Amino acid sequence: MTEPAQLARIIAHRGASADAPENTLAAFELAARQGAKCVELDVSISSDHIPFVHHDDTLERCTNGSGYLCAYTAAQLDKFTAANNHSGFNNEPIPRLSTTIDRLNQLNLGLNLEIKPTPGLEIETTTAICETIKTHWKSDLPLVLSSFNQEALALARDLLPGAPRALIVCAVPSNWRQLTQQLLCSNLHVAAELLNKEQATSVLDASLGLYCFTVNDVEQAKRLFDMGVHGVFTDRPKKLLTAL
Repeated sequence: MTEPAQLARIIAHRGASADAPENTLAAFELAARQGAKCVELDVSISSDHIPFVHHDDTLERCTNGSGYLCAYTAAQLDKFTAANNHSGFNNEPIPRLSTTIDRLNQLNLGLNLEIKPTPGLEIETTTAICETIKTHWKSDLPLVLSSFNQEALALARDLLPGAPRALIVCAVPSNWRQLTQQLLCSNLHVAAELLNKEQATSVLDASLGLYCFTVNDVEQAKRLFDMGVHGVFTDRPKKLLTAL
């Protein structure tokens, strides 16, 4: 029987992303200062297959660049900066995964890494991520590899079997048992507003970790914890950590 992959009750979603540019070193460092013990981030790859921490397929929303991230080399991506949508943060780079992991190790932060392949680059993205984890991650810190993409999770299972995996869904699908067993997942990560008590009980009874995204409201977090949810992803770790 599988066992839940423990992260933390309060996980900083893309870092302290309500207060700093998301998925940047500044956001992860701020999350640590706010008391977070674990962060979530998203990873895709450059055209020369270097993993970068960035959520969208394209650059417009989060950076001063444009077009697909995977169309640029790593050297080109290094020259872009995160969108300056928070006061006090300027010229934050799009961080490489290797640099980010080194910083998380220094901060003693656990990690939920979401594999975010651009469609068609599932194999290349997952392979590059797993190789970077092998060479950079400290084994004594919590680590979970998560994805909506089942092909990416299957490959991560084969390339890095020692790293726990989580299937991300919005609503809990009817075949969640089959999918998590097939992919040897330890956790199921669910959209908070689409989870009900009956589903939560069933997932927990299956000895899976149950984590919910994205929870910025204290009362919603309390309701989820009352259902037995192991943890929540939040843009506002300081707010939830203070209240809970």
